[in-house]
Amino acid sequence: MQGTRVLVTGGAGFIGSHLVEHLGAWNDVAVLDDLSTGSLRNLETVPREIRLKRASIRNRKALSAAMAGHEIVYHLAAKTSVPDSVAHPEAYWRTNVQGTLAVLKAAVDAKVRRVVFASSAAVYGSSEENPKVETMRPAPASPYASSKMVGEFACEEIASLKGLETVVARIFNAYGPRQDPTSPYASVISKFSASIAENRGIEIFGDGAQTRDFLYVEDLTTALELAGERPVAGQIINVGSGTATSVSEVARLLSEIAGVPVRMKRVDPRPGDVRDSRADITKAAEKLGFAPQTSLREGLTRTLAWYRAQTH
Repeated sequence: MQGTRVLVTGGAGFIGSHLVEHLGAWNDVAVLDDLSTGSLRNLETVPREIRLKRASIRNRKALSAAMAGHEIVYHLAAKTSVPDSVAHPEAYWRTNVQGTLAVLKAAVDAKVRRVVFASSAAVYGSSEENPKVETMRPAPASPYASSKMVGEFACEEIASLKGLETVVARIFNAYGPRQDPTSPYASVISKFSASIAENRGIEIFGDGAQTRDFLYVEDLTTALELAGERPVAGQIINVGSGTATSVSEVARLLSEIAGVPVRMKRVDPRPGDVRDSRADITKAAEKLGFAPQTSLREGLTRTLAWYRAQTH
């Protein structure tokens, strides 16, 4: 993608800031973020100056002004904690459902060409079927997951009614530098990396044999860029590594990379946690030409180095 006017909602967050950095060198990128979870520090390494509007996606006036003149919108702004969504379902409905509808409406009004919606592997729920294929019936098991599923439906509906191009990216377990390890929805990798960087022990829920599909954030931004430019309007596409890795294996690799034995403490499994999750990325390969480039070891090495740099 080159010379395109792009708006990223939630662009000061973990994934958003990496996407802004990735697209910023060759495109005119603007960010809309209320900084409720994102941070201006996340945007310090962006290669060119970007336009930042500090406002919520639920502020119609600010949203309309931010949307004007853009060709592609990446909608990443969302509340993202599963446990928090159980405690505060109404807040998730307001931000993730009503907010997404507001983004789609503003995009239609501004004559935006395409909206890429960041959905989540959480829409697959606790189904034991693996790998997860886009044609599987959604079975969301939390208000967060339900809000993402409704966001997907909204994309489909608006596209058919108004002609706006929409693409849904179902993102699996993204990890990498700048992820907040204190966030309830943080990847186990960010929690482990931050603990090791500070010479603290790590906690493993249950037996540690549960698996996740971990995708390095730079690979994710490549996939999102492709979702913005390839002829994939109307598609739902898994974005993951296609590989399942156990939590215990992540801990072992990080300990090896760190060069020190890591104290590990087993704690009770978390209720409602999915046991195993792996993306079928056939569609991403065929439709986007996407293939992850970063091995887990390489991604973990870079991630741990970043967390160690934060402690000095």
